Amino acid sequence: MIDLVNVEVNYRGIKAIKGVTMHVESKVLLLGPNGSGKTTLLRAVAGIVPYLGSIRVDGTEVRSLKGYSSLSTNLPEVFSVGLTLGDVLSIFSDIKGLDGRRAVEMLREVGIRDLRQKTYSLSTGQSALFRTIVALATDPKIVLLDEPFENVDVAKRRKVLSWIKEYGKEGIVVTHELELASSFQELDSYLIFEGKVYGPVKVGELLSSVVTEGRDPEALLVVEVEGKEFSFVKGKEGKRMADIITLDRLYSM
Repeated sequence: MIDLVNVEVNYRGIKAIKGVTMHVESKVLLLGPNGSGKTTLLRAVAGIVPYLGSIRVDGTEVRSLKGYSSLSTNLPEVFSVGLTLGDVLSIFSDIKGLDGRRAVEMLREVGIRDLRQKTYSLSTGQSALFRTIVALATDPKIVLLDEPFENVDVAKRRKVLSWIKEYGKEGIVVTHELELASSFQELDSYLIFEGKVYGPVKVGELLSSVVTEGRDPEALLVVEVEGKEFSFVKGKEGKRMADIITLDRLYSM
């Protein structure tokens, strides 16, 4: 379980996360455009960046969380070492109970076979796949995945989608691509714009809604973007969410 209460994160004098309160007791999607604060929020939950307010994982404040092996993440900061892929698997096997055989099989399924290569030698897409596979192969209770589909081709995305559904009972999956969100119709989703989080709302309901400018009293959600309010409503005229490939497009509406 992840509980955030009035969380703020300051980055280089800028308030990147603004008063976020969330209660996560299952797997949820965090959807937002590039630069909206998605990754920063995930870093705060993972204890990588300092924060104000409270973030608790299974009842323990993240600032005090040590030796908790039930949470895994694919954030690159956790993997920023010049080791071989095999060395990383060995380390995660020792400290987090990673299933080495399972990890190797998953890596082979996406075309990564040479465990002697260094982590920094991987392409951007391969790096994303490797980090996501390591995070999931520990069979974590809670998983934090940042853009696990970015720079990954269509065939491999299908693999990643199936793994995300299979591993991790709780956690936050971050993406800005709504097309991929459609594979998680029954999950709760949150939207993040300019450091503020809105939600939750079921992914299926969100994708079947339309976006209209202004505040609608019947809206599923009302968000603020660059000083404008936008409503996500059902059964009305507007821009269909299913037609919006990425939430970056909301800025041009």
